[in-house]
Amino acid sequence: MTSSCSHVIHWYDWKSCAVGCNFGVDSDKKPDAAFGTPQQAGTASVLRSMESAQYYPENNIVTARRRGYDIIMTTSLSSDVPVGYFSWAEYDIMAPVQPKTENTLAAAFISNCGARNFRLQALEVLERANIKIDSFGSCHRNRDGNVDKVETLKHYKFSFAFENSNEEDYVTEKFFQSLVAGSVPVVIGAPNILDFAPSPNSLLHIKELKDAASVAKTMKYLAENPSAYNESLRWKFEGPSDSFKALVDMAAVHSSCRLCIFLATSIREKEEKSPKFTKRPCKCTRGSETVYHVYVRERGRFDMESVFLRSSNLSLEAFESAVLSKFKSLKHVPIWKEERPQILRGGDELKLYRVYPLGMTQRQALYTFKFKGDADFRNHIESHPCANFEAIFV
Repeated sequence: MTSSCSHVIHWYDWKSCAVGCNFGVDSDKKPDAAFGTPQQAGTASVLRSMESAQYYPENNIVTARRRGYDIIMTTSLSSDVPVGYFSWAEYDIMAPVQPKTENTLAAAFISNCGARNFRLQALEVLERANIKIDSFGSCHRNRDGNVDKVETLKHYKFSFAFENSNEEDYVTEKFFQSLVAGSVPVVIGAPNILDFAPSPNSLLHIKELKDAASVAKTMKYLAENPSAYNESLRWKFEGPSDSFKALVDMAAVHSSCRLCIFLATSIREKEEKSPKFTKRPCKCTRGSETVYHVYVRERGRFDMESVFLRSSNLSLEAFESAVLSKFKSLKHVPIWKEERPQILRGGDELKLYRVYPLGMTQRQALYTFKFKGDADFRNHIESHPCANFEAIFV
């Protein structure tokens, strides 16, 4: 199945994508999707942006839908195809921690002095609280900014990951560069920043301006207590949480490829609803026993694998066990295997992190969706013939 999207050209290894996908301008074929709106009938309109919706209101999902966009690609994990700033390939997140040789407590690289949030006011509160800050950016500059940012951050106990807007899921390179550097990030930005944290205590969060003074106290305490400070960086030695790995693993598949998978999945769903489509057997009943035929694929792939569930053991535990057994029998290699740093790849073991109904957003899949027990799961299987699921392995 081939999906083509006009008006852009990407240089990407399409051999690694789960579906064939041609990007570029092809006047001889109507594309399945194209960037921009409106599009001709039968061509989905795509919005792709990594900018904050607070600065670019058209990136708000509700606004974009209202404007006629069919597929939305933004930093929001609630968009159809999220495009985040995180990636194992782009950031050496597990880089070793370096000695904190700078006497100044924190480093700041802030160049937009007109941000719409309170980050500059917070910086001033921290300075008044006697937090010594080396500022390399245009705002409050007291150091020469002609330095390598990540290399510089490695030698500070804390770094300011201050975004220009406080928007859910808008977490930029500022945060991930701090993680690479092994400097504890002090964050102003996404209210759900803990969803992006490698461990619960790996960052300090200034949620509101009034929090700045208490964060200053915490910074001083950690700086004066090495064992407490080292706890904040423990993930660097023991590895990040499964939730962090599950989030960053998403980027092991290029967003352009994920767009094509999304398109191909939509096309397949429409084909299966066609009267001409040969219906698959979804269940087989013999006596009191019914065997349900469901389909599961790994996130980032297109092809489905068959999994069979017996009505006598139609539980979540049995389902997850059946999914694991199926993929183990296939000697399945997780899609992130070559992308993660060596230290986080593990051996041949396979660990299921999430399995959820196909079609959910990544926000739902990673953080909000959960079957309400076995009865809820049974009802889903019984009411969705040939149910489709997606699995995340860690």
